[in-house]
Amino acid sequence: FCAEHALSPTQTRIFTAMIRGTLTNEAISRRTGITKAALAAHLWRIAKKTMTISRAELLYLFYEGRRAE
Repeated sequence: FCAEHALSPTQTRIFTAMIRGTLTNEAISRRTGITKAALAAHLWRIAKKTMTISRAELLYLFYEGRRAE
């Protein structure tokens, strides 16, 4: 999924934290070691690369893809 959508290593760490259940910006920021401002920018870029508008849609896209495999 991350390679398919050309996510950077940092974006991949953020996405991995999300699929492991870390959904708040504060928790993701702590887990990945990046600031909340940088996190917000990365989340915007992830949304743009995956053409999603919400975390729920992003996670749905990921899990639907896994189910289809």
